[in-house]
Amino acid sequence: MESSLSASILLINWQDRTNPFFGGAEVHLHEIFGRLARDYGYDVTLLCASYPGARREEMLDGIRIIRSEGNRNTFDRRVRREYERLIEQGERFDLVVEDMNKMPFMAAKWAKSPVLVQVHHFFGRTIWKEFPWFLFPFPLYVIWGEGRALRLYRDKRLPIVSVSESTAEDLLGAGIERDRIRVIYNGIRTNVFYPDESISEAETPTIVYLGRIKTYKRVDVLIRAMPAIRERVEGARLVIIGSGDGLPALRKLADQLSLSENAVRFAGFVSEEEKVEYLRKAWVAVNTSPKEGWGIVGMEAQACGTPVVVSDAPGLRESVVEGETGFLFDFGDVEQLAEKLTTLLISSDLRRRMGEKAVEWAHNFTWERSAEETDLVLRDVIAGRF
Repeated sequence: MESSLSASILLINWQDRTNPFFGGAEVHLHEIFGRLARDYGYDVTLLCASYPGARREEMLDGIRIIRSEGNRNTFDRRVRREYERLIEQGERFDLVVEDMNKMPFMAAKWAKSPVLVQVHHFFGRTIWKEFPWFLFPFPLYVIWGEGRALRLYRDKRLPIVSVSESTAEDLLGAGIERDRIRVIYNGIRTNVFYPDESISEAETPTIVYLGRIKTYKRVDVLIRAMPAIRERVEGARLVIIGSGDGLPALRKLADQLSLSENAVRFAGFVSEEEKVEYLRKAWVAVNTSPKEGWGIVGMEAQACGTPVVVSDAPGLRESVVEGETGFLFDFGDVEQLAEKLTTLLISSDLRRRMGEKAVEWAHNFTWERSAEETDLVLRDVIAGRF
């Protein structure tokens, strides 16, 4: 680690990790910038949306949180005003970091400090999978916003951190030069996600999906695969962990396929401790999404010694060593997914070998490493080298 850098950083993100709607982007932000604040000497402030019951300001993970008036639906229209209020009050920032994980804030147009963009992934055409046809203005709005942001990043030659090579490829495809992009992979908490010899596999062949329940993530593909899996694997069951507006449709689908609670269980939101236990007991974990910034839940499962089956899709394909720590399947292919899962469920020896390899692979990715690499990028941006 280099000597500490005394620099003031303003992060702009839609939410902090206490927000009821927080997700992987918020975990990523707090894990990395909390370490930079505590261990590297940065003065870090996060400007984000508020939510009912939230305090206007507080310290969290070493980061000063400032929550805007209004909520997550209005934050993008208030963020510039909130930033200017901070400047008028005498706040000075050496760098503004815009966390691009939904609609952009276009901070490079109005911030008075250098801007670094941190990009998780772009929806692109996958946004159409989230909304029915009669709500077409919403996907159009997202596509318009992403295109507008990409043009700004390209024209101003902004420095960009991408969480995966897949997202970097999207940026390159939009005309952004390679030397303006650094890839820093997400990490995992290896002190939390690791095999525990005192916890063995569930007695029943158990498949776990863990994540937000959104239509575009296509968890329905996994439910549709269950009848074929249960024909070959007696007692096989699926546990779906998480919440989201896609749940009612999934429950209806399970009923239509006559999949009882013994076959498909909706566990809802669980604590962090329960999450780790589910991943350790699972025989296999699955991600069916068409696109992710990085398959962090799958990486956490692998760190626990559980093999994974994930879509051969941007962001996800990088998170698994095909045939060694898990399997890839063609996105949306129900039969292929059922085949790959069945192969793992019927072979304890294969699961053991893959689980051992998965632990080795996953422990290459730590938040400490991510923070160290981010520190180097911040130094380069502040010094004008990037």
